[in-house]
Amino acid sequence: MTVHCRPWWRELGLDRNDPNEDDAGQARDHRWWVNAVIYQLTPWSFQDSDGDGIGDLPGVIRRLDYITSLGVDAVWLTPIFGSPMDDLGYDVTDFEKVAPLFGGDAAFERLLLLAHQRGLRVILDMVWNHTSDRHAWFVESRASRDNPKADWYVWADPGADGGPPNNWLSSFSGESAWIWEAARGQYYLANFLPSQPDLNWYNPDVRDAVLAQARFWLERGIDGMRLDAVNFFCHDRSLADNPMREGDCLPDGISPDNPLTRQRFVNSFCRPETLDYLAPLRRLADEYPGVALLGEVIEAEDSVRLAADYTAGRERLHLAYHGALLFDARMEAVHMRRILDRVLDAFGDRGACWIAGNHDFGRLHSQWNARDQDYPGDFHRMMALLLVCLPGAFCLWQGDELGLTEARIPEDIPPEALKDPFGRRMYPRLKGRDGARTPMPWDDGAAHCGFTTGDAPWLPIPRAHAARSVARQASDPQSTLNHWRQVLHWRRKQPALREGTTRVLDLAPPLFGFLREGAGQRLLCVFNMDGRAVRIDPARLGPLRCLNAIDGTPREDPFLLPPWGWLCAEPEADAAVAA
Repeated sequence: MTVHCRPWWRELGLDRNDPNEDDAGQARDHRWWVNAVIYQLTPWSFQDSDGDGIGDLPGVIRRLDYITSLGVDAVWLTPIFGSPMDDLGYDVTDFEKVAPLFGGDAAFERLLLLAHQRGLRVILDMVWNHTSDRHAWFVESRASRDNPKADWYVWADPGADGGPPNNWLSSFSGESAWIWEAARGQYYLANFLPSQPDLNWYNPDVRDAVLAQARFWLERGIDGMRLDAVNFFCHDRSLADNPMREGDCLPDGISPDNPLTRQRFVNSFCRPETLDYLAPLRRLADEYPGVALLGEVIEAEDSVRLAADYTAGRERLHLAYHGALLFDARMEAVHMRRILDRVLDAFGDRGACWIAGNHDFGRLHSQWNARDQDYPGDFHRMMALLLVCLPGAFCLWQGDELGLTEARIPEDIPPEALKDPFGRRMYPRLKGRDGARTPMPWDDGAAHCGFTTGDAPWLPIPRAHAARSVARQASDPQSTLNHWRQVLHWRRKQPALREGTTRVLDLAPPLFGFLREGAGQRLLCVFNMDGRAVRIDPARLGPLRCLNAIDGTPREDPFLLPPWGWLCAEPEADAAVAA
């Protein structure tokens, strides 16, 4: 395939290998990802440009200035490759082609260049655990046991009873992860949909093919790769059963109603062998300074510890996100401190990446039992600031900056309109993922909130989302959108939030706080995680050189934190903040 898009550093006449290179005053920091804010979007639901009801890359281009206005560092796109689209594009048939549905290769080339001109980095979602069953590799592999790609996927003979070889379960059904293939007289492993057969990462030819796909896109100038389901890459080669779960300890981000909770995932995935296979990918990425590898590490017994393992040293990933914030309980200071202690113990000051919602795990405004707690707007303003002050990167899911809640089934999305294969199969036992994937409401005065000029969007837009449209919030200084803009732009001016160390403070609940130190700045961050006002003893904090009001309006008494309030301050250089 002919590559038309030159990497951004060549387009701007720069030498990417020069760590001192600078463009119009913008530092080319090759460690930009350490404490980055990454805006995740799915082209499906961002902006439709051609009236077919499905968003596309020309639509993303149309909204690039909006993304830039937020103050984020990078954009992560869900898969845009050739695919039957059984699962939002996470079932790939051609890793080197941008799907015509999204505008094809030319649209991507234009998007990449325009994003770079705005200082935005672009991260592509790489699906290397599995392919579509229509991929040419699998079509050949399933045909016989002795063709050149016979061992490119995970095949196994029937068990002693003639059924599947073991008890491994599909993440999308809770039923057997093994699918019978009559042509070979064997089962193949499919940890997700039956149409998503797992690649065999123990085969060196498969790993070489993955490296070739990675290099293809790195040469086109992308700034990062998000590795889908990276902890699924390897399986136990002896095909031993997964042990049954004991006790009530559940994996991060998994509902107790999910049938997966019956087993511990120690043989079907989360294998230590995967870590060894990351080294060639890391070495390849490091040939392109400024490129980051972001891993999805979820559905694990302890996603924090496992994600830290995936970023340990210089031969693994740069970042890996975990599910520590994905819990269905009230958000409290004690719980938040326990989480931060856990993350700092596992990661130290490198590699952590936070999510509070995404295309798989719902919306930020629907976390922490929010529907039952009915949190006020001040709570969500406080959480926005807290999330961008935490050490590590943070992934902000499209629409969360608007305060969108998850669409409800059947009130907002009729069951017959569900598109998520997991949701269709599991409803009504589980809510599925469509509720967090509905299209962006751009203009409440336009048809379909300005998302599409077609007859209907691919997923219904909840009626309540119109009141939270971009157009309506943009002119309101007190809106959720403008608060996110404030905190994200403020964050960029705080050197300690870009790189440095973190120390958790010993504060009595409902206060939660920490000290960020780095790049010549000490930044104290204290949050009142309760609906009543709390006063901080100034003696505990020592002399404060500067109080950061975020919005430029200092409070009369900065040590009196209103309900869901906060204090961000710079202690004097020699001040001893109570540990």
